[in-house]
Amino acid sequence: MHPINKQVVGQDRIETSVSLEKRSVQKIQRARKLLYLNLVIYTIISIMEIKVGQQTHSVALLSDGENNFTGIISALLLIVGLGFSKMPRDKFHLEGHWQYESLAVFLAGLMMVLVGVDCIWNGWLHLIMIIHGHGQPVSRNAVYFALLSGLTMLGEYIVNKVIGKKMMSSSLLAAAKDYLSDSATSFGTMFAIFVAVIFKIRWFDTVSALLLGCFIIYNGSQIISTSASKLSNGFDPVIRAKIRANMMSNERIAKVCFIDSRYSGDNMIIDAQIEVAGEMTVTESHQLCKDVKEHLQAEFPVLYCCLETIPGKRPICRLVNGLWTCFEMIGFIMMIIPKT
Repeated sequence: MHPINKQVVGQDRIETSVSLEKRSVQKIQRARKLLYLNLVIYTIISIMEIKVGQQTHSVALLSDGENNFTGIISALLLIVGLGFSKMPRDKFHLEGHWQYESLAVFLAGLMMVLVGVDCIWNGWLHLIMIIHGHGQPVSRNAVYFALLSGLTMLGEYIVNKVIGKKMMSSSLLAAAKDYLSDSATSFGTMFAIFVAVIFKIRWFDTVSALLLGCFIIYNGSQIISTSASKLSNGFDPVIRAKIRANMMSNERIAKVCFIDSRYSGDNMIIDAQIEVAGEMTVTESHQLCKDVKEHLQAEFPVLYCCLETIPGKRPICRLVNGLWTCFEMIGFIMMIIPKT
């Protein structure tokens, strides 16, 4: 059973789950600790890749370093966003500040797209230089550092993915997706530099930087799409169907008329209208709503649930309506049958 917090802000009152709020704050605190670790790793890898890329004249490694630089910005955005999201409610945010997390994820994805465009631009400029006979050969030392970067990012992806799924944290899952793309780009960079060094194909390193930029843009757009869906009150119809099934499992509910669900951060806000027996009293309806909320909160991270009950038709009324419909159908049939 989830205790309810009745917080008064000015003249408005909203009832939310206290236990879910506490768990959400604890989840944010744990996520921020892991994001600080992500920030340190991204900073070290990015600085070293850019420095080694300049020394070895590898455009692909430089692009990979710029890509990892977005990880620094993303981690900072997520840390700040999570910090704002756990702020207490005020008269402007009756449901809390949980949406700051989704906003931070959106901005992190946007940063990835911008850096991807920059990688494509730099790669194109270096490709033109190579076509005109400029540029320097790539050193094989870049291969080893790209391999080290790929293995580090892969390890961080596994850690963020496992903990993010366990905590149901969109911030850590977004960070995991970022790490996966970074790992793939680092291994791709290693392969491109290896081919450029072994087979003396100087343009291969530059072309791989162009492909790397496209890959960064794709992953960034995926993160933007997911977070924008939450910010615009989008909701997965499959989850909405599960919520409907959860409600209908209560025998006192005759029908679920509609469900409007949305996200507030990683938490759900549910508005629904249910049909109950016409002879049900106000007290019984109120108890039914409490039972439905508790059952929903046991299965889903529901922060706030607003239920409206409407009375269903009594059995005798249904019988009368059914008979009246039959008489109307008979009259309609008699009208269309040609008279002899």
